[in-house]
Amino acid sequence: MEVNMPLIPKDVKFFDMTGEQIKVISEAVKKLKEIVEKEDFSEESIKKIKEMEQHCDTLSHEIIDVLNETFITPIDREDIHKLVNEIDDIMDLINVVANRLYIYKINSVKDTYFTEFLENISEAVMAVNNAMSSLKDIRKPRRILEYCIEINRLENSGDSLREKAIMNLFESEKDPVKIIKWKEIYEELETILDSCEKVANTVEEILVKNG
Repeated sequence: MEVNMPLIPKDVKFFDMTGEQIKVISEAVKKLKEIVEKEDFSEESIKKIKEMEQHCDTLSHEIIDVLNETFITPIDREDIHKLVNEIDDIMDLINVVANRLYIYKINSVKDTYFTEFLENISEAVMAVNNAMSSLKDIRKPRRILEYCIEINRLENSGDSLREKAIMNLFESEKDPVKIIKWKEIYEELETILDSCEKVANTVEEILVKNG
């Protein structure tokens, strides 16, 4: 007996769906910049980033649900699952940084390192978005690879920036409690760039598998 199974077609917009994830992340970075610029470290402001993190979680679950119902996928379903989780990790870490600012009762950012980190993160998130969008046409790997290289460059820049920020912290700050707080914040900021690089590495692996 032949059973006709309804198949969700191959053109399910997985990369558009991950684009929605990244859109929320971009908005969260923008909000974090605004918090720092306006020195508005209130619970209400930090809560908005938490709400974005929860929205990103919801999007991740929705994509996984669709993935589980889809018979044919544009790339391996395991790779889509991995990318969705890695993108969600970026948002989780942005929320961690925002939460640290509130818990540690930070009321101002006196150096430029935090802002520089946010600029790098913003650029890295944009490159992640471009790389993911370009996966729609995997036959053009060179362009996709260029975005991955840019993300790697920004992550390397983040390593250097973290070292400079912590070095400056130990040279200029005398309060040991503040040193502990800011050292952790700088390290968390760099970890966001690490998460962007993980996405880039997964994209590169996909290019190799489909080359």
